[in-house]
Amino acid sequence: MEELEKRLGDLEGENARLREELKRLHAGVRCTGMTLGPSLVPSSATHGSGTVMGLDELILQVNADMTIGYINTPMARLLDIADRRRVLGEPLDKWDQGPLGKGVLRSVVDSALVTGSTVVVERVCPGLDDDKLPATGSRPVCDPVLRFVANEVKGRVELIIQDITLLRWLENTFARYVAPEVIEQMLLRPEESFMQMERRRVTVLFADLRGFTRITQRLAPDTLQKMINEFLTNMVGCIEKFGGMVDKFIGDEVMAVFGAPVAMNDHPLRGLLAALEMIAAHERTLAAWRKADLPAAGVGLGVTSGEVFVGNLGTETRMDYTAIGHSVNLAARLCSAAAAGEILTTGECYQAVAEAMKATSLENLPRFKFSPRGKQAFKNVDEPVTVLAVSVA
Repeated sequence: MEELEKRLGDLEGENARLREELKRLHAGVRCTGMTLGPSLVPSSATHGSGTVMGLDELILQVNADMTIGYINTPMARLLDIADRRRVLGEPLDKWDQGPLGKGVLRSVVDSALVTGSTVVVERVCPGLDDDKLPATGSRPVCDPVLRFVANEVKGRVELIIQDITLLRWLENTFARYVAPEVIEQMLLRPEESFMQMERRRVTVLFADLRGFTRITQRLAPDTLQKMINEFLTNMVGCIEKFGGMVDKFIGDEVMAVFGAPVAMNDHPLRGLLAALEMIAAHERTLAAWRKADLPAAGVGLGVTSGEVFVGNLGTETRMDYTAIGHSVNLAARLCSAAAAGEILTTGECYQAVAEAMKATSLENLPRFKFSPRGKQAFKNVDEPVTVLAVSVA
């Protein structure tokens, strides 16, 4: 028994070393072209194992004679093994028949032995019950996605399986909304934060081309597409530069949120900085349009800060992460009221920006100029709103 315990301790040490090696690999892992059926997806360079370290890992060590040398409790649960110690020395093939699919483990192990390097593959497992995997709280409504990482060490193969369902769900859900570095931050938060509706103080921005609907009536389809794509590309670049989320496109209008899905203590400041950047970027676009004899359509923007509801809305087959509430409606109204080249905001946002400037880590901030536009009434807004135009002093 003492010898077995020592062996298990040695194996745990080797597995710890492997995990440290995987952290260093990050996006540079080598992926083999093995075939495990249509549900297998080789892990790409952008999906480095370093992004999900800290997940519960299912660990298996396979000896040179293809027998089981070590198996931890989570892996035993996945393979329906009641007593993990009793299977030590048994053939791998005996337990390679279960919920993962016949021969899946052997294929990964063989690839590691052939290449002599770290092998990383991913597999969608539609028939796998969630209760076979380590508990992670609320789970996305989708098939489990597992990552297999195999490494050959002195003729043995150490295999680690990670449940990366949440990672892939976050990427598929938010890749069209936020920059990759924002998704990295999201992985540090509980998944419940993104699957449930919650109250959040955020900054909402709307940007829209002035008079573009009228202009479209005399544009050829390819010209219309080119102009809108150029406009939206520029706007998205400005939003992402300051960590915002692109909520949606509505024709030539774009909606962005700062402070969700990742919280920011300086979201009002980031929203206004993005708005100023959008004005400058669109001025360059306008110059190019005029040079090409295209109609000049300026951009108007509305920015608000306040409490909204954020979360996923829709059906199981079509979900969108979005913000709803008074601040969203008001930002849209301000955008409609703004002239070409103008940013309109509220007195509440003005105060929020003043506080955000004390908390921000951003440097080389411009001097804002807030010009009063008086109290204005807007449709579906109960009381008149103090409106300010924002520019650089």
